[in-house]
Amino acid sequence: MNDRGFRLITLQEAMNLFGISRATIDRWRQTKGLPYIKIGREVFIDPAQLQRWIGGFTREHVESEPRRQEHEPDRVAIGYQSGTAHMWSALLIKEAGFFEEELRSLFPGKDVAVDWYNAHNGIELVEGLITERVQIASLGDYPIQIAHKLSEMLPSFQSVLLAFDGKTPNGKGISIVVPPGSPIQRVEDLQELEISTVPHSSASSRLERLITVTGHISARQIVATPMRESMERIMSRQVGASAMWEPYPSLLQEAGAGRILFEEGMGEDYLTGIVAGKAWAAANPAVTTAYLKAHLKAHQMIRVHLDKAAALIHRATGVPQRTAAKVLRRVRWDAAIYERDLHTLHKLDTLDSDLKGREADSLNVETVYLQAALKHLRLQPVPDAPIRGEWSSEAVY
Repeated sequence: MNDRGFRLITLQEAMNLFGISRATIDRWRQTKGLPYIKIGREVFIDPAQLQRWIGGFTREHVESEPRRQEHEPDRVAIGYQSGTAHMWSALLIKEAGFFEEELRSLFPGKDVAVDWYNAHNGIELVEGLITERVQIASLGDYPIQIAHKLSEMLPSFQSVLLAFDGKTPNGKGISIVVPPGSPIQRVEDLQELEISTVPHSSASSRLERLITVTGHISARQIVATPMRESMERIMSRQVGASAMWEPYPSLLQEAGAGRILFEEGMGEDYLTGIVAGKAWAAANPAVTTAYLKAHLKAHQMIRVHLDKAAALIHRATGVPQRTAAKVLRRVRWDAAIYERDLHTLHKLDTLDSDLKGREADSLNVETVYLQAALKHLRLQPVPDAPIRGEWSSEAVY
């Protein structure tokens, strides 16, 4: 076969051919079955397959952003975790009515009900996505990886990362907490102590990594405990230590009921993000975009009206407003997807011993909905691909 008989065109050539943007051609690949070939990280298109694909449409219609779906949903289920500070943007969306406001604008005269599902942990929400009881969910970094790995094992389920949420460098926001007056100072001092944490969570993943790296902690010491119960056991000195996420360490510290070890952080960046079922998002692009608009509005509220955001958090959770404001201020609220963030998720992939020593499979990331949300809000756009380099000190979404 000569080169001419098997010539592949690049995505840029296809974009030039149709006169469309990268966002549109990526959406065609995802929602309209545009055939493509992936070689390494590069994407190519076979002209012959492209011609057959075009012939399958009875009319041509090029769009520059996700269109409103023909089927308007009656209900949308949003999964969130009010007990996880790095996901408080979802709680703000709920309390401020941002998503309902977007839906009323999207479907004038139609009442689309929003079911808010407040979960104890990320695994509950991953199960909700798989069973379609939840359409969009706020997840911690480790549950995001779990959803990705389950997508590889379950043919009927595909998760997609839509945007990030709360970010803190070096794992800050997850801490090991000990009772006040405890003699514990170093990792070695944790030997033989009972340590509580939530299993299969961002906190437990950091604790397991600490076990692997230091060798001073035995897996037998770790006790699966809900986060609020862990806080109560620290206060009553029923446990030697606990791996916890915010706001629990700050609540214990400010009440004088706990002391934080490793104030400098526990390793990799701590990330949370927005995940949806890929098929549902593709079938409901306007609703997906509407939620990300609400997500960006919540981030803007935290940055511009911190006191108002903290007051809403206090009203919804009971966390003192001063503590809520302190925790919110420590977090980078940024929906943008950086290569740095994806690399962090890859490093957290320890679900299978066979994965150790090799890079995890690439997550399914879709930026088109975030791009459309930014365009609607007239905010600075993000690129099609994950952003290279360090987190920007200027462009925060």
